[in-house]
Amino acid sequence: MKYPILSVLLLFSAAPSQAQIHLGPNQPYPNIQAAASAIQPGDTVYLHAGSYAGYQTVTNLKGTATDWITITRYQNDAIDISGGWQFIRCEYLQFRNLNFKGNTTNPGRLFSIDNGGSCATQSKYILVDGCSFSNTTDAAATVAFKFAGVDYFEVTNNIFKDIPACEAMDFNTCHEGLIRGNRFENCLSGGHIKGGASNITMDRNLFINASQSPWVAYELGGDTGAPFYCPGDNFEVKNLHFYSNIIIGGYRGLALSSAKDCKVVNNTFYNCGQATMRFLTTSNFYPTLSGNQVENNLFAFGTSAYFNGGTQPAGAASFSHNIYYSIQNDPFNGPYWDSPALDAIKDLNPLNYGANTPMFVNGPGNDFNLLAGSPAAGNGKAQTEPATDFYGKPFSASARSIGAIEVDINTAIKETTGSDAPLFVYPNPATDHLEVNVRGAVEIWNTIGVKVLESGNEQQIFIGNLSPGLYFLRAGNRSVAFFKE
Repeated sequence: MKYPILSVLLLFSAAPSQAQIHLGPNQPYPNIQAAASAIQPGDTVYLHAGSYAGYQTVTNLKGTATDWITITRYQNDAIDISGGWQFIRCEYLQFRNLNFKGNTTNPGRLFSIDNGGSCATQSKYILVDGCSFSNTTDAAATVAFKFAGVDYFEVTNNIFKDIPACEAMDFNTCHEGLIRGNRFENCLSGGHIKGGASNITMDRNLFINASQSPWVAYELGGDTGAPFYCPGDNFEVKNLHFYSNIIIGGYRGLALSSAKDCKVVNNTFYNCGQATMRFLTTSNFYPTLSGNQVENNLFAFGTSAYFNGGTQPAGAASFSHNIYYSIQNDPFNGPYWDSPALDAIKDLNPLNYGANTPMFVNGPGNDFNLLAGSPAAGNGKAQTEPATDFYGKPFSASARSIGAIEVDINTAIKETTGSDAPLFVYPNPATDHLEVNVRGAVEIWNTIGVKVLESGNEQQIFIGNLSPGLYFLRAGNRSVAFFKE
């Protein structure tokens, strides 16, 4: 799948600003709503240190293809935004390095962009990068972050954390988007995509304890009311791609709900509490699942080894080159599939492995690099997508691995100790300092392949000047992902 928005965003996101708009205490404008009428294409809006509380609404704020509007924090100022920002019928906006955090006064929704209730006025060309969203505790909010009627968008390198009462992010009536490199931690649910949404890729995201009973870490599909589909969207969801993601723990993993032609490829699922995948007929208007592909995934089961769903036709989903691995039991004869509901789609060629099979460097420590001898190394089905693994490393063209992390089968990571021990960082996520368990030179790279920091022999590295988001620390030929808050 090509990303029609990606090249546009990267080309113009660094365009020089025409003016600077300053918000905050002792600044010309107290908040984004007050400043909206003054913001012009190409402007950069800076939020200075402080708290920005209360609901804010901005309508028809539009940059252009050559002059994006940027909304970001001033220098490294500490800010927090609560009460809810809503942007309606907006275009060519980028939001960078902002901190949205609920509190006891404003515990509800943090951020939303929509089309004002009409598909004729979709918001479009929106980038949200390096922001954090946390502490939404009001169940009535339904979701902390929402796109409803947005086309051509990217949501990248953000942190969604401590959202126990509602979903973290929802995308309804959205098309042509990329959701990459985000971290979801301690959430009721990571969220969903539905409402006639199409051509959206979710890749290289990390889910840690991102679902609580009875929710899933993420849902592709759902059930949408008739007024919310756009003309021509005669499906609940179509052409959604779930690539190179890692889901750890939580109650349930991924759901395909009335989904059509979606691909779930090269992901790692580890120790979900109940069902690792679900296949559901949820939509009142377009209920039938069809044409979905589940390939090259590594399903690692703990106490529950379970695939769940309602009755499905044979064409609902196809399976190929997936590994079903028990981290507790050996031998392991594979997971339980709801029967007879899933008999028509059950994997007929399962690759089942027990706990004595070498698989991960340190699964309990969330290091899912593959050990030497792992059956996942180099044994995947040949694919053109995803092109890169969870770390952004290219998958092998001739011997792709199974799961979210690629290895060279000739140099697969060995189970070692002492000075050759696997690479770890602490804390993760980190705020100001990062501790590493090795001595020697290390490098820190961002998700677009730019080296942002280099350190010598220190085991404690200052990262306070980095923007929030996903990074990769490299030491020699080893790499580990971490999040900067």
